[in-house]
Amino acid sequence: MNEPTAETVTGAETFAEQARRRAETEREAVEWAIDELESEIDEQGIELEALLEYARRSRESLPDRHDRAYEAMAAAFDVDPAVYEAYVFAYSELCEELADGEGRSEKNPKGCTNMLVAPPDSGTPVGVDSASGGPLVLKNRDIAGRGARPKSIVEQPPIGDYYGYLTVDTCGTISIFKGVNDRGLVAANTYIDSKRDDVDPENQLRNGTVIRIVLEECATVEEARSLLESIPTRQLCGQTLFLADDTNAVLLEIDPAAERIAVDDAPVVARTNHFVLSSSTETESSIRRRRRTLSLLEGSGYPDRDELWTVAQDHENGPGDKSICRHPEPEADEPHAFGQLTTASAAVFEGGSPEIEVAMGNPCTGQRTRWSFGDEIPADLRTGRRWLEQR
Repeated sequence: MNEPTAETVTGAETFAEQARRRAETEREAVEWAIDELESEIDEQGIELEALLEYARRSRESLPDRHDRAYEAMAAAFDVDPAVYEAYVFAYSELCEELADGEGRSEKNPKGCTNMLVAPPDSGTPVGVDSASGGPLVLKNRDIAGRGARPKSIVEQPPIGDYYGYLTVDTCGTISIFKGVNDRGLVAANTYIDSKRDDVDPENQLRNGTVIRIVLEECATVEEARSLLESIPTRQLCGQTLFLADDTNAVLLEIDPAAERIAVDDAPVVARTNHFVLSSSTETESSIRRRRRTLSLLEGSGYPDRDELWTVAQDHENGPGDKSICRHPEPEADEPHAFGQLTTASAAVFEGGSPEIEVAMGNPCTGQRTRWSFGDEIPADLRTGRRWLEQR
């Protein structure tokens, strides 16, 4: 078997140009995913009008540079434009339609398990093979949709006055749900079911937009917090946001319903998909995943990288919604599988170090690799092909 070629990402002058180049790189994975969704939509007779209305209104909240990036990507793919628009802006809602809302342990079981480990005040390094001894952030990325959400390593070099970033996220989209920028600022989130009905989609900043703005515009945790405080909290979506740089780390519970940002700066923090310092919906899967995470950390002091990966791979309460490393329920038939969540990638970031340690697919089987901003990264990781092959 031939070794995959490696490649670097060259700089672009505009966000549209960078997005077009990325679309060409990820074309195979994206066109496969849209074809899969289109076939299922046609087979089930799903009407997209309501989803597309939400998607188009939500798109109005994007910064101009992100909107231009979306247009450039959309123009590069040979796919149904309506299905692609739903894929980018209304994927969770589309999966709910395709799953038919029955036959699962929970309605709309949102995913992701995150951890943050801040170094002790003494400055003792945290984590084996640590480059800077900075805080560690782990994110298990859980998604629905029976695999129709391929992942790739995404790198955006600096553009103008905006910082570049490195992450693993969904092929063919403009949203970023975790990553590290070229200044070593880490940001990662978990979704929380908390929103305001009196804020229109046009005025509500999506979580993936917020994290991308933070990575592009901020160099430190303090700068990120100042940026977030400049935005009316009611216009944000519910999330827990993990932030880390070389010396500072914090977990923010962003609650638009209560118009409150609560701060958890404990040295070891774990979150799933409910608030701990504020009120929110608490599903059984979220409670059990966080409880299991905390039990694995008891008595370990400051967990290192290997201990974080052990948590990421845990199958207690599995293999379905209640497991940290999530696999589809064995008894789920095809329609219901669209509502099941699967851990699509796991990543560890270190504050102050512009690199990512990542496992594609389920962390229990995916090979851990570590890459730095500007590295020659194997092409099959950048294109999404390795993720597809593991499906």
